[in-house]
Amino acid sequence: MGNGPLERKLEFEKRNQDLVKLPKYAKVEKRPIPHAPVASPYAGPSVPKVVYVSSNTPFMSAVKRVQKLLRQAEKRATAKISLEDTRKTEKQKLAELANSAEQREEVFVKATGRAIEKVLNVGKWFEEKESEYSVRVNTGSVLVVDDKEQKQNDTTKTEPEQGIAKSDAKKRKRQEKPEASDDYELPETRTRWIKMVEVAISLK
Repeated sequence: MGNGPLERKLEFEKRNQDLVKLPKYAKVEKRPIPHAPVASPYAGPSVPKVVYVSSNTPFMSAVKRVQKLLRQAEKRATAKISLEDTRKTEKQKLAELANSAEQREEVFVKATGRAIEKVLNVGKWFEEKESEYSVRVNTGSVLVVDDKEQKQNDTTKTEPEQGIAKSDAKKRKRQEKPEASDDYELPETRTRWIKMVEVAISLK
């Protein structure tokens, strides 16, 4: 799957070294990416609120989760301020409200790989409501681990092409990868970097 139009506008640091092309008898099993436990919406402002988006996450489900976290953050911020407190002057109350606005909690929406375009569209949804939300986008990389295994019955035959082919760019990229030698010892694992996008959203 190619990069989406929003993803193509971003710049990512290229961190992978040239990966050795695996021999035909080997296959790669991708491990799930470990995530920190998802924080409760009611946890304090010191606990980061993160929404992880996968390629299977429904778009509006992600949007509603972000909105719920932002509503809870707003409640926490305003609960500490009492406009009816007679011990404080109007100036002090206004200063507290202004300080609360400056310290808005952010909700971080994160995705890797194929889900990047979806998380960028989530960010765009909030960005279009610029009177209500502030949005910023960060790019980065995540180190992942792949398990390498030997195929049990390698009886794969080359099928003739029937109109559906890889793009020329992908073909060239594969051809450029160094081939594994005949005496290549298959390691149990390999590490590689994948692209990651984080969209930070807060109320204005």
